[in-house]
Formats: sequence, C-alpha cells, structure tokens
Amino acid sequence: VIKTTDIQRTATGFIKPSELIDVYEVSPLTLTDRRIFNELIANAWESISEDKEHTISKAALKGSMKGNERIEDTIRKLMGAIVETKITINGEPATERVQLLGYNKSGNQNDGLLYYRFPAELRRLIANSNIWAKIERDVMFAFTSKYALALYEIVQKRRNLRIQREKFSIDEIRRLLGVPPKKLKLFGDLNKYALKKAVDEVNALSDMDILMVPLKRGRKV
Repeated sequence: VIKTTDIQRTATGFIKPSELIDVYEVSPLTLTDRRIFNELIANAWESISEDKEHTISKAALKGSMKGNERIEDTIRKLMGAIVETKITINGEPATERVQLLGYNKSGNQNDGLLYYRFPAELRRLIANSNIWAKIERDVMFAFTSKYALALYEIVQKRRNLRIQREKFSIDEIRRLLGVPPKKLKLFGDLNKYALKKAVDEVNALSDMDILMVPLKRGRKV
C-alpha cells in the first residue's frame, strides 16, 4: 500500500506522460539512463509529437559525470531498450512494446551536440496521453538509487490523479521499479535493498510523504 501526502510544491521541473512511467523495462536501465532519457524528453517537449530531429548539448546531459563515455553508452542502451505498457484493444487487456530512442548522431568532442529522434510509436503514445506527472529536476538529480527515481515518478503520477492509496503485487512493484529478474528474489532482500531505500530517499529529497506497508496472507507478502 502506498499512501501519499502533499506538503508543498517547490522547484520547477518538467512533465512526463504516464505511459512512460508505469512501464515494465524489458532491458533494465540504470539511474543515469533514466535521468538522460528524462532530459531528452524534456528538451524535445514543445515538439515531441512531431517527426523531427531534436538537438541537445552533451554538457546538458552530463550532470556530474566526467567525460562523455557514459553518455554514449546510455544512448546505445536507450536505442536498444524496449518498455512494455498495458493498453486495451477492442476493450480487452493488451501489451504494447515500444523502443525508447531512434536514430541519433553526435560528434566526439566533449562540448558537442547530440542529434536524436524518437520512434513514431513512442511519439504517438505521448501525443495520445492525457495523464502526466511533474518531475522536479533538482530532485531527480539528487537521487542515488534508480529505484528511488522510479518510485518518485510512480507516486508523482498518482499525486496528479489524486490517488492516495494503491495496492501492488510483489511482481508488479518489482517490474515497475525496474528490479532485474534475477536480483533480490527474496522479499526480505527486496524490501531492505530496494523498497525501504527508495521510500527513504523520496521522503528525504522530495516534498512528499510516502508510506509503504507489506500486506501478508499467511507467510506470503
């Protein structure tokens, strides 16, 4: 059960469509990967639904990283990354799989530019979205865990929808946070190394108060 309480809104940020928040990563992303993808979305936002090439400086993506090697690695990962989101087809539950980043090019110089495009399917998904989450940039860069950033986005979406409480299965929360299938298999490990740390970081760094409570049926959570 996740319970959220609004305290106050502080720093400005950007909005992110819900279809890119409640997703299952077929290819798990790192904290750096998630941050850079968010920056690519924010940079292109005014014309993100158009079939066009966007431009951003590598310095804007670098943050506290030294050199551009990790940026290049992330761009390659995003090109090969696929996320799954739940949709309906003719009123029936279905799954849509979307590639995160399309064609791109960049120079090798440290202060160079990255030219990139989003795939048509991702642009359509974003254009048709009517639910958003506000992501505060300073909060995003303060997180040290990818699970904290994922949880922050999950709850920011529900905050906009005025959802204060929601129930998730263990499998659902693992996939939404991007926990690799072969890691933290036991709930005790998942709770200690992912859930509790994510909740603590979100509560410490954002303007929200989150409570996550395990629900037990017998010995099973």
